[in-house]
Amino acid sequence: MEFSELFTQSARDVLPHARRKGLVAYFDYRGPRLELGDPGPYLRAGIHRILLGIVDCFESGFVMFSAEVSAPVFGRSNIVIHAAGTGASRTSDVVGVLQRLRLVPETADPDGSLVPHAEGPCPATSGTVQFVDAGENGLVISLKGDVAAEEPPFEHTPDAAGTVAWLVSVVPGALDSVEMRLRLLGWHVLSFASLEDAAAATSSGLAPMLMIVAEHDGEELPLLEQVAEALPSLWTVLAVVAGSDTLRQRGRGPVDIRVLPLSPLELERFTAHVDMRTSTALSRLTSPAPLYVQECRRVLVVDDNLVNQIVARGQLEALGYEVVVACDGIEALDSCCDEPPDMVLMDVDMPVMDGLEASEHLRSLQRIGTLPPFPIVAATAGDSELRRSACMSAGMDGYLSKPMNLRVLADELHRVLPGRATPMEA
Repeated sequence: MEFSELFTQSARDVLPHARRKGLVAYFDYRGPRLELGDPGPYLRAGIHRILLGIVDCFESGFVMFSAEVSAPVFGRSNIVIHAAGTGASRTSDVVGVLQRLRLVPETADPDGSLVPHAEGPCPATSGTVQFVDAGENGLVISLKGDVAAEEPPFEHTPDAAGTVAWLVSVVPGALDSVEMRLRLLGWHVLSFASLEDAAAATSSGLAPMLMIVAEHDGEELPLLEQVAEALPSLWTVLAVVAGSDTLRQRGRGPVDIRVLPLSPLELERFTAHVDMRTSTALSRLTSPAPLYVQECRRVLVVDDNLVNQIVARGQLEALGYEVVVACDGIEALDSCCDEPPDMVLMDVDMPVMDGLEASEHLRSLQRIGTLPPFPIVAATAGDSELRRSACMSAGMDGYLSKPMNLRVLADELHRVLPGRATPMEA
């Protein structure tokens, strides 16, 4: 796996939580591309625990996720992950995050105020976790260590050579560092505060090669589809947060729907597509293929009913997923710890340990870095608002009613696992 993609996915897992709290998030990656050895699931778990930790420290404000990597020396590369933030926070929340990270303050003031520095080992990796309290300037949680890695074969960094790109974002910062990163790749970037303003500019005869729009209220897709149909040579990209309902529409229209933050490799692919050294006139007529097509993914089905197990396995395998089965919450915990899945399809009413309790345990293990993040979707016959609310409170990401419709299942998987290719066609 390429490290910048792993780090991007880690940020994608946490960004929805930051957005729900009203936090503006910034994403950055600095350094060469790294092809990792087999990192297993635990490097991602270690990154997840510090990114989630900084988000949990703040009630409002700004957070940033950044990675700095060095070129490999004798097959090892140093990495530094910073999760920083500033804004409104409660001491009790920060203390809770420190406890979760197993960081013990070096000293304590008599009034019980926070100390400015703490350090300890990361239980998910061989690295070191550091916490720094800079007072009014904010907080920083860092993960430092080294990984087995190699640089891929040398490739010229693509250059857009002044090709025009438009960015549309109602909320400042909603597209994280895309503007800065596109400029570094040679794009001439213009920003708009609304899609209506950008659409009006196109109708007046102005047109970029690339338009990236940050989803704000879920109403952007129809208007962006109109723009794409009117200007077929324009690459229209709708950038959404993981879990957005809009992801169900990906692959069904002219708009390329992608998940924030956009990765370094995605932006390089956009740029290589217009770089005269690496593209042709024919290839520039269509947008580059997205990076979200991945290998077969593994889903854990948790259900105590044999018929439900058989039906769920058949539906998931028909959709291209590998399936593992557990009969109750305890078996689900054991299975996830032995080999973390890409997603869990969780029944709610089960003996030994029900789905709500099992989900709470899994989320707790993910917060402390014992498990990497993955979505959990409820699958239950008891469809009610009270049941749905209980599932969401337990940390689940979605809710499906039994018996499951194959198309509805495909759409929900496409929403919570955006790394998959296009959903089942109508």
